[in-house]
Amino acid sequence: MSASSPQSKVKATNNPATASVKRPKRNEKGWQAEKSAMTRSVILEATIQCLLELGYASTTTALIANNAGVSRGAMMHHFPSRMSVMTAVIDFLHGRRLQEYRDLMADIDDPGQSLTHSAIAKSVESAWQYVNLPSFLGYHELLTASRTDAELRQVIEPVEKDFEKQFLDTAKAVFPHWKNIARLEGAHDMVQFLMKGMVLSHMTVREKARVRRVKAYLTAILSDIYQEEKLIK
Repeated sequence: MSASSPQSKVKATNNPATASVKRPKRNEKGWQAEKSAMTRSVILEATIQCLLELGYASTTTALIANNAGVSRGAMMHHFPSRMSVMTAVIDFLHGRRLQEYRDLMADIDDPGQSLTHSAIAKSVESAWQYVNLPSFLGYHELLTASRTDAELRQVIEPVEKDFEKQFLDTAKAVFPHWKNIARLEGAHDMVQFLMKGMVLSHMTVREKARVRRVKAYLTAILSDIYQEEKLIK
């Protein structure tokens, strides 16, 4: 009997040595969970993009699904209503915005060294970058819409309150030199309100030049505050 005969192939297949080597089974449940998480993430990112490009009023589930490249069925499976996806996006942006702020402000205030004017200037520039991020602008679109949308306001109001608290706690952590908490909170509010005002003034004449000037003034004001607190050399 030749080695290539059907009988020899059957024997080879029934060989205990080869039969024991089995292809590992795919964890179907784990794969489905991963796939579901990926689809959900794509939808949330697409929602943010729609908010930036179209605004809250024009962002529908159909447009989100189209932007995400998913079927309407997949969209409805993960988010059965428009408000359900908006609620998920608000929670998603809550964590992202805090992490982005930490990343931008990391290593600006080294607790082992005295603060410098250049470090303060860097913090101002980082604050400006922060309010220009898609996450900030997308969230603010939702925040603005909530002024006249009671259902949206009910969802976003407790998240906004929690964010403000965590945001201030994060500021205290990334600027460890500050010991006068009341002064820190005042400086923090000044920077945030000023930056928000500038980034939302999208039709301002000579915007770039005026932004540069305001950032320079803000850096000087913060430097004076830090010198009064004896935090800068």
